Amino acid sequence: MNPAAWFRRRPGVARHPDVAAIERLGIFDREGYLRRYPDVAAAGIDPVLHYATSGAREGRRPCDYFDTGWYLDRNPDVAEAGINPLLHFCAQGWKESRHPSREFDVDWYLQTHLAGAGGQVNPLVHYLTEGRARGLEVRPVRDPVVEAIRNAGLFDDAFYLACHPDVAAGGQDPLEHYLAHGAAEGRNPSEWFDTRYYLRNNPDVARDGVNPLYHFVEMGWKELRNPSREFDVWWYWASYLDPASERINPLSHFVAEGLALGHQPRPPRAVAQLPGTGHRHPADRPVRRLCLFAGYDRDGLVDDYVVAYVRELARFADVYYMADGEMQPGQLERLAPYVKGAWAERHGKYDFGSYSELVARIGWDAIGGYDELLFVNDSCYLLRGLDDVFARMDARPCDWWGLQATKGIAATRRKASNRFRMPIPMDTVRAGMLESFEREYTYDFLVGSYFVAYRRPVLEDAAFRRLIDGIAPQASKRNLILKYEIGLTRHLIARGHAFDTFIGALYPFHPVYTNWYFRLLDEGFPLLKRYLLSENHYAVPRLYRWAERVLQKVPGADIETIQRNLDRVVDPERLRTNLFLGTSRLPDDAPPADEVLEGEAFAAADRLAPKYEDWWAFPVCAFSHVFSGNERAVFEEVKDDPRIRKIVLTLDRPVEVDGINVEVLPLKSPLGQHRLMRAGNIFIKHSPTRNLVYPVASDLHNIINLWHGIPFKRIGYASEDMQGRLDRIADQHLRCRAVISSSKVDTMAMASAFYPLSINEVWNTGLPRNDFILRDVERLPADMRAQLAMLEELLAGRRLVLFMPTFRNDQEDAYYRFTDEQKRFLRGWLERHEAVLGVREHMADEARTYSSQLSGLGPLDLSDARFPNVEMLYRASSALITDYSSCFIDYMLTGKPAVSFAYDHDRYLGVERGAFYDLDFVFPGPVCRSFDELANALESLFDPPNDVERAALAWKRRLFFDHVDDRNAARVVERVKQLSDCEGLGMPPVGTMERK
Repeated sequence: MNPAAWFRRRPGVARHPDVAAIERLGIFDREGYLRRYPDVAAAGIDPVLHYATSGAREGRRPCDYFDTGWYLDRNPDVAEAGINPLLHFCAQGWKESRHPSREFDVDWYLQTHLAGAGGQVNPLVHYLTEGRARGLEVRPVRDPVVEAIRNAGLFDDAFYLACHPDVAAGGQDPLEHYLAHGAAEGRNPSEWFDTRYYLRNNPDVARDGVNPLYHFVEMGWKELRNPSREFDVWWYWASYLDPASERINPLSHFVAEGLALGHQPRPPRAVAQLPGTGHRHPADRPVRRLCLFAGYDRDGLVDDYVVAYVRELARFADVYYMADGEMQPGQLERLAPYVKGAWAERHGKYDFGSYSELVARIGWDAIGGYDELLFVNDSCYLLRGLDDVFARMDARPCDWWGLQATKGIAATRRKASNRFRMPIPMDTVRAGMLESFEREYTYDFLVGSYFVAYRRPVLEDAAFRRLIDGIAPQASKRNLILKYEIGLTRHLIARGHAFDTFIGALYPFHPVYTNWYFRLLDEGFPLLKRYLLSENHYAVPRLYRWAERVLQKVPGADIETIQRNLDRVVDPERLRTNLFLGTSRLPDDAPPADEVLEGEAFAAADRLAPKYEDWWAFPVCAFSHVFSGNERAVFEEVKDDPRIRKIVLTLDRPVEVDGINVEVLPLKSPLGQHRLMRAGNIFIKHSPTRNLVYPVASDLHNIINLWHGIPFKRIGYASEDMQGRLDRIADQHLRCRAVISSSKVDTMAMASAFYPLSINEVWNTGLPRNDFILRDVERLPADMRAQLAMLEELLAGRRLVLFMPTFRNDQEDAYYRFTDEQKRFLRGWLERHEAVLGVREHMADEARTYSSQLSGLGPLDLSDARFPNVEMLYRASSALITDYSSCFIDYMLTGKPAVSFAYDHDRYLGVERGAFYDLDFVFPGPVCRSFDELANALESLFDPPNDVERAALAWKRRLFFDHVDDRNAARVVERVKQLSDCEGLGMPPVGTMERK
C-alpha cells in the first residue's frame, strides 16, 4: 500500500489534530528524524508536524523500529481507514500482533521481556524508553516462507544476482525480490530449481498462487515433484539417502553435499535395452524360486481364491505369506499345506510392506540361495494354471520380469505419450522408447507389481536390497505408486537390469483395468484383477458380461469362486453400478440436479446416468446457435419416429421444430444436462468440447460427428495452422465414434483430417443437409419453405448472386478491400444483369467486413440469423461467388455457375490453412487471382455452359458425391441404428477388439 493512499484519505490537516497525540507517545525521535531527512531540517519545519502532515504520506520513519510504509503495506485496513499508522500501532496495533517493522517482533518481545506485565505495556514504547538502555534484545519478525527457504539452502543469492543484474543494481535483498516479483516473472532462484518448469508441470501450485520454491521446500519434494529437468527427487532420495525417512530434502542434500561427492542428480537418460539381453537361468537343473505373497482381507479371512492361487504358486516356488492385518483364528492354517511360513499383522505399508516384512524374516542370505524371487499379491483371481507363464519366461533371458507393463497413471492419462491406441511390441519399447519416458515430468512406465519376478543380478544388487528394506508407510496412494510400483521399475531399468514381460506388447493405458483385458486373455494372461469389477475406476462400460467373456477365452475358469468373493467384499449396489455403466440397466437417478453441473461434477453424474440407445441428442451450432445443416436433416429423418426420443439442445436462440417424442431444451440447464447424460447417440458438427460444452464421456455415448461440409481446405489434424495443437485435436477426434463423408475421395480427406480415427470410422453416407438441395420443395420442412417464399419476395424477380467468403484467422485484417472504382463496377454489373448481391459471411466470422464494405450495393443480408438453412439460398440463387469456402462443393449439386475470387491464394492456402485439393483442378468455374480477372469472369457468368464445361462439372461432381439423391440422412440413420444395435454405445476400446 502506498503511504500516499493513506494521506489522500485524510481530511484537512490545517489544525494538525495528530501532533499532540504523537508527542504524548514519547517515542517520536525529533533529532533522528531531522538527521534522516535533511530536507525537513533545511526547511525549518517541526519534525512532528512534518510527519503528521506529510511524512507519513511519504513513508518516512518517525523513530527507530517503526517503518511507516511497511506497516501500511501489511495493514491495508489502516490505510483504508485513514488513521495515522504510528498512532494506530500504539493505540491497538501491538495488541493485535501487528508488528511496527520487519526488525521488531512484538509478540516475541512481549513473551520474552514483558510476560508479567499482563499485556498492558506497549512493547515498542517500552523498548525505546527503557529496554534499549537496559540492553534488552529484540528479534526481527519471523517470515516462515523466508525461513523455510533459507533453512533448506535452496536459494542461491550469488546465482540470482549474477543472472539478474537489475536486482543487483537495485540493491534489494535477492530472496525478497524473488518472493515479491521474481517467481511471477519466471526467474530461477538457483541452478537446480526451474521456476517456469515447476509451475508448468504443477498447475495446482500456479492456480493457488503459492511461491513455487516455497511449495517445493514445504511439501513438493515429499510429493516427489521434481524441481527441474536435471534433478529427480525420488531417484536421488532412494539412491543416496534413507528411502524410509522424510527428514532430509534430497535437493538440499545434493546442493550441500551430494554435488561435491559426485552424486548423480537424476537417472541416466541412455537406458535402451537390446532384445535378448539379460540373465539366463542354469540349464542343468530346475529353477529354484521363492515367492513372497502379500494378502489383505477386510474380514480377516483367507478366501478360497487365495488358497487356489497359493496352491498353484507352490507348484513352482517356496511360498511365504504375509497379511497386512489381523486374521481370524484358523485362517492361516488353510495355507499350511502350501506355504513355508504364514504371518498376519497390521503394518500399514500395503503389499510392498508385506514383501519387506517377509524379506526381513527370511533374510537376504537365504534369499540369495534362490534363482528367482517372486512378489505376488492377492489383488487377482487365478483363471488358469501358471505352467505356460513359467515355461515361456524361463526360456527368455532377462534380469527381471512381470506379466505385463503399462504406461500411464490416472494423473497422466491424458498425456500425448499415453494416448496410443494399439499395442506396441515390447522389443520396440525396450530399444526405442525408454529414453523418451525419462524425459517426462512424471515417470509413469511400470511393470505390474502384482506379479513380478527378480533374478540373481537384481537379488545381488545392494541398491535393490536397500529399497526393499526401506519400504515405509506413505501419506498417499500416489506416493506409494510413484515410489514403489513405478519407482522400482525405473530404478532397475536405470541400473541396467534388463526386463521382459509375459505379454509381448505394451498395451494402451492400464489394460488390466480396461476392455483391453479381454485381449490379454487371448495371449494367455492367467489372472483377473478384482479392482476391474469391484471399483471399475476407469468406468469401463458394459462389464456385466464379464463372466461370459472370461469363459469364452478361459473355459475352465472358476467363476463361482470369484463371484462368491465379489458378493462378500463388494457392496451389491456398487457392484451393479460398476457392471452396468453405459447401459439402460442402471437404476435411474431420476430428477435433474438443482443447478447446472460443471467439470468433474458433470463427469461423475454422466458416469452414473443410464444410457438409452433410443435417445438421440442434437446440440445446435456452437457458433450461430441455430439448428440447421446435417444435424437438422438427421432430425427431420427421425422426427416422426415414436421409438426415438429426440432432444434438441439450444443455446441462446429459440428453436421451433415439430415431430413426435421431441423435446427442445437449453443445453446449459439442469434438465438439458439430464437428457444429454442419458442420450445414447449425440450428433455434433464441430468438436465434442465446442458443441457439448460439458465433459461428456465418449466411452459411454456414441458421439457422431456430422461436420458441416465437404472440406476443400485442410481441417483438423491436416490443417497447416493446427500443427502446434495436434495432441489436443487428436484428443477431440478420439472422442468421436464416427464422422461422415460424401465420397470415396472425401473419405480419404476426412480420415486424414480426423486422425487418429481410421478410415473405417469414416462413413460414406453423403451429407444429410444436401437432401434439402435435391428434395422436392413440397417435402421440405415448413420453415424452409417459408424461407424460400421470403427469398422470392426479397428478390422480386431479380437474380440472386451469393457472396460466401470463407473464414480467416486474422479476421478484419485479412479480408479483401474493394476500391470505390471496383464497387462501382459491381453495382453496374448487378444492374445490367438484373441481379442483387446476397452476402453470407462465415458462421465463425465476427468482423463482418464485407457486409460493411459492400453496403452501398444494397446487398441482401443472408446471415445465419435470418436464413439458418443455407441450402435454401443455394436453391433460390442464380450464381455463387466465393474464395475457398467449401460451399462451392455443395453448390455443384445445383448445376449453377460459380466463381472463386482467390485474391490471396498463395498466402492462404500455403500458410494459413493449406488445401486438400488443387483449387484450379476442382473448382467448377473460373479461379480469379485479381479483381480484373473477377470482373472479366463476371461478364460471362450467366452464359450457358458448353459441352466441355458441362462434362468438366459432371466429372468434378463425381469426385465429391457418390450419392446424388435425397437419402443421405436416411443412410446416416441406418448406420447409427446398426452401430447401436450391433456394437452398443460408447467408443470401442480398441480398433478390432470384440464388441458387444
